Amino acid sequence: MTLHHLRLILWSAVGVALVAGFVLLWRASSGGPPATQPDPARPLAEGSRWQLLDERNQPFTPADLPGRPTVMVFGFTHCPDVCPTSLSYVANLLRSLGPRGEAIRPLFLTVDPERDTPAVMADYTDLFDPRIHGVTGAPDQMAAALKSLGIFSRKVPQEDGGYTMDHSATILLLDSAGRLRSTLDIHEGEEVAARKIERLLVAEAGSR
Repeated sequence: MTLHHLRLILWSAVGVALVAGFVLLWRASSGGPPATQPDPARPLAEGSRWQLLDERNQPFTPADLPGRPTVMVFGFTHCPDVCPTSLSYVANLLRSLGPRGEAIRPLFLTVDPERDTPAVMADYTDLFDPRIHGVTGAPDQMAAALKSLGIFSRKVPQEDGGYTMDHSATILLLDSAGRLRSTLDIHEGEEVAARKIERLLVAEAGSR
């Protein structure tokens, strides 16, 4: 399949993604354990010891989260609807922010590390915006990372012998200390998300 054809398939899914996203989010949230409320005074992954890889095969650990405000999307490259919609949402958000978007680090963390290698993640994220970097890792390390970030995922077998993934569709907004400051919702529109990010950038500039 050519890159052009893959782009067409991804964008054709956007039209039905809002409804599908609601369904998937409901399935994930109903099947997983209740989410705990993070302490806003503490980095989200504080005390965690997972070690992942980014799409350039460079190590990515909890120590790499501080430094810049971060937008974190969770999903997998075989996702038919919600994941491409979420990544398109973040790509549009970055463009709407203009130069201010350069202050944000957008990450796409896989919930399907068995299939999503660094090379696969790099090709996939580049379809949306080259500033979005994929993060993957060994299955046990990925599971530990997702747990520390409060993200639920579950492998769902399919009749053809393959599988898909149920997962939390929440998009996290972290400050430059790695603390959770807000969540973004594809149903809100990029304008609402942009205001959340702008408030965070202003608050961080004022605290320096």
